[in-house]
Formats: sequence, structure tokens, C-alpha cells
Amino acid sequence: MPKLIDRSQLANIVDPVIKNTMDLKHLYQVAAVAVLCVQPEPSYRPLINDVLHSLIPLVPTELGGTLRVGRYVVP
Repeated sequence: MPKLIDRSQLANIVDPVIKNTMDLKHLYQVAAVAVLCVQPEPSYRPLINDVLHSLIPLVPTELGGTLRVGRYVVP
């Protein structure tokens, strides 16, 4: 939990395979959702539907999300 909250430590707990593929802003957003999900008081935890709505915008469109990544070619 402490490493999820501390932005300077967050990169140290990310899987090396995806570490350099995510925008740090998106990584911080995922960590914020994770922190909410592990709250000690169950009533403070978000519903799974809310978690999904928070994470889907961070998933690339190729994987079923709404995040557009890569280069765009203007016709």
C-alpha cells in the first residue's frame, strides 16, 4: 500500500514487461483505483462496476478499451 501511494516508489512495483509501455499519468490512475480497492473499511471500497468504468479508459482500443495510443496517420 505505501508504494501505491508514493509516486516516487510506484515504478518500482510495476511488472518490468509493461513498465516502459505505460504513460506515468495512467499508471498513477491505476494505482489510485487499486488503493481504493484495498481500503480496510469495506464500505469505502468501490463497486466493481465503478472500478471497470475507471480502468476501461486506460486500456488500449486494441484490447477492448478506449485509450488511443500510437501514431495517427492523417489521410
